[in-house]
Amino acid sequence: MIDLNEARDVLKDEVSIEAFDDIVTQRVLGASKHIHMIGEMIESIALNGREKQLSTDIVVDNIITLSTFFIETRGNESQAVSNAINIMIRKIDDVRNLNVTEAVESIIQKKNSYAEKAQEDTKNVIKYSTEIASSMKSIMVFDYSSTVNDFLKNLKNATEDLRVFIPESRVIDGGYPFVKTCQDAGHTVHFIPDCSIMYYLKQCDGAFIGAETILPDGTTYNTTGSDIVGLVCKEYRIPLYVLTPLIKIDVRSLYGYSKELKINNLEDRLGINWETSEKEKIIFQCPELLGVDPEHITAIITEQGIIPANQFLNVSINFYNHLKGE
Repeated sequence: MIDLNEARDVLKDEVSIEAFDDIVTQRVLGASKHIHMIGEMIESIALNGREKQLSTDIVVDNIITLSTFFIETRGNESQAVSNAINIMIRKIDDVRNLNVTEAVESIIQKKNSYAEKAQEDTKNVIKYSTEIASSMKSIMVFDYSSTVNDFLKNLKNATEDLRVFIPESRVIDGGYPFVKTCQDAGHTVHFIPDCSIMYYLKQCDGAFIGAETILPDGTTYNTTGSDIVGLVCKEYRIPLYVLTPLIKIDVRSLYGYSKELKINNLEDRLGINWETSEKEKIIFQCPELLGVDPEHITAIITEQGIIPANQFLNVSINFYNHLKGE
């Protein structure tokens, strides 16, 4: 395991260090944003190596240290982070025989190539999602996702008088970041507590969530509370769509891997106004992410189109082969 300080120490500029801390402390949310930030850190390490004329081995080792840390930590929660990092640094050892200037050029080119492809994939996800939502009058979005946030922006020109219900998740405060986006787009905003999801969801034409990870069987892992959204949608026959690029697929379950729950201590969040003596014998633990059953999901909207959750297996296998470079 790479130690946090060991990974942080390979960064030499304040912007990268701040971005590192933003991810670790969850000041910035969203797997897609985190991937972009990690890519910028990789570029920063490379550029610093070229500026200081470090050996190519040192540059490569520093990038591997940073990348391994985020794969072991953030990537353990979101497979997209691991997938993206592995693409950005694929065959990085091959540049060790180049001088530092040539190596840095190769490293940055590969990182930029991934970023361009990711941007195009997200545009297609938003395009297909907007087409589905264009006839809806009321929707619900649960928990922050940069893809869903861009989707809400794009709905500005696709719908009129759209009403958006935004439940605030007490697990991570993932609803609030949607509010300004919706206001800027001219949507009518209902900001509600997550315990009122069922009451308001029955008034919606559809629900939209992002994903931290998707399994080949269509199970979607997202912030705790997403499973409730899925269950209510199934019960009341409300369409539920997951907006995500394929980078978030985790195929390891095909080989016996079982995703472990990450349990967070919410004492500081839920017990903020409690006396210390009141909190001492209380358990404040709660899962960060839970799976939404594919039976509760209408479709997963990806860069390849709108795919029913129960038909996701072949797409996952094809993506995995692409990830391996086959």
